[in-house]
Amino acid sequence: MEMNVVPWSVRKLGDAFRKQTPYGYAEIGELFEPSVVSEVAAEVESRLGSYPQEKDIYASHRKYRLSSLRDMPERSRDFIAYLNSPAFLAILTDLTGIEGLQPDPELRGGGIHAIGRGGYLKIHTDFNWHSGLSMHRRLNLLVYLNRNWQSDWHGSIELWSADARQRIFSLAPELGNALLFETNDISYHGHPDPLECPEGTFRKSIALYYYTATRPGAGIVFGKSEMTNFVERPTERFVSDKARRIRHRIQLRGKRIAHSFKRGRKG
Repeated sequence: MEMNVVPWSVRKLGDAFRKQTPYGYAEIGELFEPSVVSEVAAEVESRLGSYPQEKDIYASHRKYRLSSLRDMPERSRDFIAYLNSPAFLAILTDLTGIEGLQPDPELRGGGIHAIGRGGYLKIHTDFNWHSGLSMHRRLNLLVYLNRNWQSDWHGSIELWSADARQRIFSLAPELGNALLFETNDISYHGHPDPLECPEGTFRKSIALYYYTATRPGAGIVFGKSEMTNFVERPTERFVSDKARRIRHRIQLRGKRIAHSFKRGRKG
């Protein structure tokens, strides 16, 4: 699979990505040919019944994920192969300035995502370390696959400030929209409101993550962490799954303290 990516478009998107604070992000849907994304969307829609469902927890509900390339339909595999190819990695480096980017052949946490009516993914930061690769996670790429998505169904991807107190960006999950953003411990994101799409309609996307062997310390507060850090919005309170919430809080607090102590010793 090949894409006709125009250099000036990459430069423009790179300028947009690098000027953002407190972490880089840009809407990059124009890099992908609409006909290709449309074919992938149709294929993903036709296989919805085969995607495994993740366990519901206090901050994630009705989420399905297929991370096995072997089990994916052909056009989806081809599209992901392109997004993980040296040619596209070079584009990502031009966009972000991050050298040495590598894909994840395991698609850990990534691949095809689908969330049904009533589902949500609360505001969070992702794991920043892949122990299988021994590499640091640096970028998230989300490509949306939803025809005729209605705004009153909710589901826009939201980016939040470093203290998770203010929404700074949102993008509707409409067919062909795509978001690239930095992965660290302050890049809060999610689609936190329950979906109000009709039963049987799903919010669908391709999610891919990119890694490097080293990383700067800026934006890291948990050290090498393989945990997701879910947080409440200012007007929100998590009310379910109390034991899991408390356990997560304790584990993350321990990681934060250990990382702070380690940095203090180096200083």
